Amino acid sequence: MTLKQLGKRQREQNKFADAIYTHTEGQKIAAELCDTPEIIYALNNIGTNYRRMSMLEDATTFHYRALRYCEEYSDKETYGAKKNKVVSLNGIGNISLRLGDYETADSVFRAALAGEKALGSALGQAINYANLGAIFEYNDQIDSAWIYYKKSMQMNIEAKSDLGISLCHGYFGGLYEKNGQIDSAIIVYKKAFAMKDKIDAWHWLNSCLSLAQLYIKRGNISSAKQLLTQAEE
Repeated sequence: MTLKQLGKRQREQNKFADAIYTHTEGQKIAAELCDTPEIIYALNNIGTNYRRMSMLEDATTFHYRALRYCEEYSDKETYGAKKNKVVSLNGIGNISLRLGDYETADSVFRAALAGEKALGSALGQAINYANLGAIFEYNDQIDSAWIYYKKSMQMNIEAKSDLGISLCHGYFGGLYEKNGQIDSAIIVYKKAFAMKDKIDAWHWLNSCLSLAQLYIKRGNISSAKQLLTQAEE
């Protein structure tokens, strides 16, 4: 438990290499204890750490290992077992999304969403609604993207997830920007940017850089430089 939480904290602090080491140590202990749920949890965490570092091949290996444990584990009905499986699916879906394999990503995210609905997890639903929204956005199905991003926001509010709410402001900003509604995009990017103290820096960077790019487009170079300095730090 200590290693699990320490690794999570290290990831939130962007110490990804440290998080990988810590979660790997946790996985070794879980293996020695033959604690399958904790093995799966650790494998998914290691996969997530690698995804944050854009080391997608390594991330794929660990999320698929986690999924294989889920499928071979005798317990498939408890909350923890079902949650571990949907987390594994979500990791695989995110990698597929990054690689542009939208068909696989869509299938996996919908399976994960169904699992989160069955578990009654508002946060889990929020994550997968947002992921499906991203697929629609990449396919230029903007109306559908709005629907799924708004569903994600509703679930994040229900879950009281500051991170999810911030990310949704960013998603809205991206759709406004694509539609040429720059003023509206700036407004919602600012909302995401203002949540800096409530979310981790890795996620906050998206809103910071998006806002800086719009300031550059508007010719507001001094404000853009201020944001880029913060992003660099």
